[in-house]
Amino acid sequence: MSKFRSKILVWLLIPCFTFTSCDEETANEVLAIVDEILNLFMGYDLENEDIDDQEKAEDETDAVITDSYVNWESKCPPVGNQGEYGTCVAWASAYCFKTALNVIDGTWSDPTQASQQCSPVDLWHLLPTSGTYAKAANCEGSNFEPAFDVMINKGVATMSSVPFKYNGKNMKMNCDATGTGNTSNKLGEYRVVAYSAAYDGQGHGMTVNNIKYYLKQGPLVIGAQLGNRFMKWNSSAVLSYDDDTYNGQHAYHAIALVGFDDSKHAFRVRNSWGSDDWGDKGSIWVDYDFFVKQFCFGVWTASNKKASTASASLKSTSNNDVKVTVVSDKEIGNGNRKVTYTVTNNGSSSISTADYPISYILFKAKHFAKRYVVMDQAESATIKPGQTVELSHVYAIPAEATDGKYFMLMIADPTDEIGDKNRNDNFFYVTGEAGLPFMLTQNRLFDVPQTIAEVRSLANDADPNAYRNSEIEYSLKKAKK
Repeated sequence: MSKFRSKILVWLLIPCFTFTSCDEETANEVLAIVDEILNLFMGYDLENEDIDDQEKAEDETDAVITDSYVNWESKCPPVGNQGEYGTCVAWASAYCFKTALNVIDGTWSDPTQASQQCSPVDLWHLLPTSGTYAKAANCEGSNFEPAFDVMINKGVATMSSVPFKYNGKNMKMNCDATGTGNTSNKLGEYRVVAYSAAYDGQGHGMTVNNIKYYLKQGPLVIGAQLGNRFMKWNSSAVLSYDDDTYNGQHAYHAIALVGFDDSKHAFRVRNSWGSDDWGDKGSIWVDYDFFVKQFCFGVWTASNKKASTASASLKSTSNNDVKVTVVSDKEIGNGNRKVTYTVTNNGSSSISTADYPISYILFKAKHFAKRYVVMDQAESATIKPGQTVELSHVYAIPAEATDGKYFMLMIADPTDEIGDKNRNDNFFYVTGEAGLPFMLTQNRLFDVPQTIAEVRSLANDADPNAYRNSEIEYSLKKAKK
């Protein structure tokens, strides 16, 4: 830990009773100073992390983990030091995590070299400065979603090209520079594998077994809340509890999760406060139970490759070929809506809609696991080659669907009963304006446009986590088994 941070700890460890002799204004000023100090070397903005808007691992694993020890530290760069800046998300997700992924994948071989380390400075510079996911001014905090999105869309430069200069005394960084990125060093995808009730009141996957399952596949990044014992920990022993935790946004910190050891009953986390005089040369062991019950708030994984699906192509040699198109989706009163759609037979033989299902599905944006089938069979109709018929269906929005961002998906023959020749036109998405999700409000209303645009795929550069037709098909087939 730097001398700067050692001095900070003197401030942080002043007992609260010293405030009793001060007037309220003075006490508030001191607390404001402490909060500003905490800004300088933490920087995870938990309050603005929108877990509900991110791709999630659908199910908590029930696999039996037989491994008793996993450690990815040899794949990581040397422990970094974020200095006086609240850039922990960039250090955890780019410098440590993305670098380790590149080494594990074989893209890089020596993470001790600056030319084979991802630059947290470049990632910070690339983060948005305005909008919902804007980073804080003066290098004072950010969250994971924009950091991962940047690495997917723009990549991140190496430490040799965009360095962070720290010589033990002076830490210099321009918080407002323009990032460079690196299109040859991108992520493929990311998702949340566990999160606590602090995000949505319920939580998901925050179990030792689930986290160990994902750690077997590679390192992870986490958001954690820090307390006094963590702040001054300087030991290879296991941190099994903490005392007073700091309240508010700046109590939270981003760290890399790099292993576990059953003999210690603990996870291994790798920090960005240097390796001299904090933890066990810059890392620390955190007890399993303490980790999942109090310490950790969210766990993220990512891959340099996009998810593989059941089939790389949706084309076959069949002569059957149907196409669906949604014409309108309108409220008709009494809590009901009416979807009007067309089915076109592009094949060479007549097809009856009784021979295959046509489903209409409401699903939460970026979370297909939260899906509601509002129609699973079309009106009965026999369609001749080259013919288009218009059909309709009245449905109600399921009571289980909470307010938020949604898409509608119509899919003909989701389980491929007729061997469709080209399944790319079996899908039709209903979106809001400009292809964005529409909003389901608390009064059960949709903001579906009056004129529905032709949308065949939600995959685009602006939204790399959107679903592709093959992914939808794979998910539906998996759900049927």
